[in-house]
Order: sequence, then structure tokens, then C-alpha cells
Amino acid sequence: MGLQTTRSPAPSARASPKTTKSSPSSDSFAKVESNCSFEYALSDSRNCGITLHYFASGFVTGAVNAIFFDVLAGYLNVSAAVMQGGVNLAQLPTVFSIVLGILSDSWPICGLRRRPYMLGGWLLAAACSFCLMGMGLPGPYYCFSSEEDRYLFEQAPCNPDAVDFYVPLMVCVCGAQLGITAAGSAANGLMVEYAKAEAEENRGRAQTLLQMVNTAGYFVSVTIVAFGFNGRMFTGSFNQRHQLSYQEAIGIVAVMCTVTGALCAVKVHERPGGSASLRDYSRSSWHLLESKAFCAVALFFFASSSIFNISTTARVWVGLEWAKTENMQRQLCGMLGACLSLLGSWLIQKWFLGASWRKIIFVTGVSTTLLDAIPQFCTIFDVIRNQYFYLGEPVTQNVPQAMSALVTTFLINELADDSNCALVAGLMDTIAAVAQRLSVVLSNQVFSVFTPSLSDRMNYIEDTQDFRWTVASSFLLSYFIYSLCFLALPLLPAQKGEARERKQTWCKRPVFAMLATFILGVTLLYTLIGDFLVLDPSLTCLHFLGGQGC
Repeated sequence: MGLQTTRSPAPSARASPKTTKSSPSSDSFAKVESNCSFEYALSDSRNCGITLHYFASGFVTGAVNAIFFDVLAGYLNVSAAVMQGGVNLAQLPTVFSIVLGILSDSWPICGLRRRPYMLGGWLLAAACSFCLMGMGLPGPYYCFSSEEDRYLFEQAPCNPDAVDFYVPLMVCVCGAQLGITAAGSAANGLMVEYAKAEAEENRGRAQTLLQMVNTAGYFVSVTIVAFGFNGRMFTGSFNQRHQLSYQEAIGIVAVMCTVTGALCAVKVHERPGGSASLRDYSRSSWHLLESKAFCAVALFFFASSSIFNISTTARVWVGLEWAKTENMQRQLCGMLGACLSLLGSWLIQKWFLGASWRKIIFVTGVSTTLLDAIPQFCTIFDVIRNQYFYLGEPVTQNVPQAMSALVTTFLINELADDSNCALVAGLMDTIAAVAQRLSVVLSNQVFSVFTPSLSDRMNYIEDTQDFRWTVASSFLLSYFIYSLCFLALPLLPAQKGEARERKQTWCKRPVFAMLATFILGVTLLYTLIGDFLVLDPSLTCLHFLGGQGC
């Protein structure tokens, strides 16, 4: 809901024992030297820091997203459109992944290019988590009866100003996201260094392993939230007195961030690297964007994460009001989604490393869409309204995102040179982040024209037949738009060999870089306008933000 995990291009290979020098190409400027071989292995104590980094990334992301969904939707009663706008604000730092990747590649601290950025990033995330603990929460929007252990929806709100408290919460989450993005950019660069030294037939196997570690962290966090932060004050199933408080739940996140930062300070095994000119490195970024091979891949992921990722704002209240999902059921679905992602990752690293990347995305997308559509329409038309039958986002969105992240990681291995690993990983993260933010803004704008409003909780409480058809049509539009992304699959290479062939044979032209920069710049500016407008609660009624007009 608030944090976005960094992609998990885990290490998997044995690095060359020889000194590694920068590629003579214009894409390579950072010089890396090593006098000894090093190898990633889960059992190697020198890799404890990087392993915990990926586990903690999944853990913190899963916990914060689950906690703040319950806080925003249940406790503060924030509208669905404003909730999505606040999430966009919280994820703003992911846009700067390329900048953080360049810093990690070219500006070592005390001779180290990865460890200091990972340490600093996790300590920043810990500081923001402690800040969230200190702020606490105001009184809930609706009156909460301790005797009946429920909200009194039939009465007037006790604290109508509570709905505006999302602003300081999202600002703190934004700071935590900045720290996680900085740590992730450095870690991803290190992991691609390992992977590039791996034999082609095995390349990506251990990367998939660390994505499984990341997913395991997510699984553990949603399990804790499902059984520990599951009081009825936060859309849960159990008596609030027997569950973790908000401060206690955030405290667990803060401790995880602190421990991870401390371990990253001493248990990340990397080769020392020399500094490089930021001007030369910026030129390297430009040359990368001039490549038709890179731009084709970037265009696919930009389009599939933005225009083809437009999603109805009705999802929140269909689940909460019609399916009557509570925190327990949402987290169980999250656990199911994590298990399916783990299974998919294990199958890929075991048998399908050579499978077509296009087929992986197509099969995953079609199967999860069908899996989503059946419970959605049964819930909308009151055929089956059961919280255990309704799946929702954890399965239908997290699984395709996990498979897409794997494919992106494999592509980075082939497109990156030895010395610009964090740059390429950061640029792909930036493109995906800008595109994802655009999809949220466009979703709010497109579905704000539906009447009655899809973001107003009262329409779901009234539950008229006409409104059911309005909600159903919004889902049909979402599925149709998503299906169009399959037409763009030829932009992706099918496998590693084709990716390398494209890199070597496809042309490089400045016009590609100019178009890419223009599109990313305009998109970022457009989404930033929405981010700053959503900071003023009095402007959330604007059509631009998904409101019904001021």
C-alpha cells in the first residue's frame, strides 16, 4: 500500500579471480578491481548482509503495505482515489533509482560502492519507522465501541478530521521508501556483477533464489499481520485488546530495518571499486538510451506498467463492503500469493531458465486475470459474497509482478556491462516506477467519470442493481486494457541469446534517447502535479485526483 519493494536480481555466480576492469565501451566508466575470487552462497557468513537485505525488503514492504491499508481504509476512512494518490506520493523515491544506481556505481565511500549505501538506506528507513511510532494516530474517523468491539457506522463520525492525517503518514513512508530504494539500488548492482560472471545455462538461477528469499520475507510479514495486527479497529477479525497496537506493529518494522542496516555494515562481501566521473557516467546513461535494443525493452515495461496497467478504483470497496474481507482474509490471500510466487520462481530456476520470457509473461497474465475475474463478478452480482472466495490483489497482481520482475532481472543481466550494473538496474527501476505512478493517476482520472462514484463507500453500502452494473463495467474495461499489453510482447527478446544479439546488432540513434527522455520527463511532471495536489486535503475533490469535482 505504501512501499514498493526493489527488484531482486540476486547473485548467483562465481566471479573471476582476475582483476576486472571497465569495459572500453562508452557504457562503462566505473573501474572495479579484485585480487581474489568471491562467491555467493546462502551458507557463506560473508553474504549474511545481502541475504538479509532481500529478506527484509520483502518483509518491510509486505508489513507496511498491509498495515497502512488497514489504517487508511479502516481507521481513517480515506477514499479509494485519495488512498491511491497517497501511495503514489509514498513511492516517489523509486523514480530516482537511476540516480542512486549511478552514485553507487561511480562514487565509492571508503573504497566501497555497495555497503555504505545499503547501511545508510536501511538506517534512514529505520529512522522514518521510529518517527511513525512517535507520531501515533489520531482518534478514528468513526466512533469505536470498546464494549461491542466495532465501529458505529450508523452514527455521525466522531473525528471527521482524521481523514486528513494520511498526509504526515505518507510523508514518513516516503522517507522510508527513499532508504529502501537507496539500499536496493546498491544491492541490485552488486547482484548483477555476480550474475554476469555466471555460465549462460545457469545465469539467473541464484537470482531467482534470492527473489524467493525476498518473497519469504513478504510471507513472514503478512503472517505476522494476519495473526498479530488483526483487531477490529483495523478491519480485522479479533478483539482489539488481544492484538498488536499500531505502534507495536510499526516497532517490529523499525527493528527489522535497524538489524538489517547493522548487518549490511559488516556482512556484505564486495570488491573494492574506484571512483568515476559523474559527467562520464551521465553520458553512459544517454548512450544506453540511444540503444534500440534497450529502448524496445524499456518501452514494453513502460507501457505494461502504465497505460496497460490502468485498474478500477472499485477494488477496495468491492472487497471491504461486498465480500466483507477482513484483515485476516486479505493477509491469507497475501500468503497464498507469496506461495504461488515462490512456486513460480522455484519452477523457473529448476526447469524453465531457458523458457521464452514472452510465454512466461503471457501465461502468468492470462491465468491470473481469469483467476481474478470469476470471484470479482460473483461478488459484484451477489452470486457468492464470501471473504474466503474473494481473492483480490495479493494473488492477481503480486504473482504477475513477481514473474515480470524475474524477466526484467534476466534482461538486465544481458543488457548491462561489467561496470554499469547498478546504472542499468536503476534505469529499469526508474522506468517502471514512473510508469506505475502514471497508471495510478490515469486510473483515478478514467474511473472518476463513472457515476455513481466508484470511490464512495456509501454507494457500496446502498448496493443498488444499477451500481453493480457500473462496477462490473469498470472491471471489464480494466481487463480489456490489460489484455492489450500482450500485443506488445514482440518488443521483448524471447531469451538470452536474442537479447545479446539485439544488443550487438541493433542500431543506436540519438533520437531514441531524446524520445525516451521526453516521455519520462513529461510523465514524471504529470504525476508530480498529482502528488503535490494530494498533499492538500481540500483539493482531493478535483477530477484530476479522481474526485467528483470541487
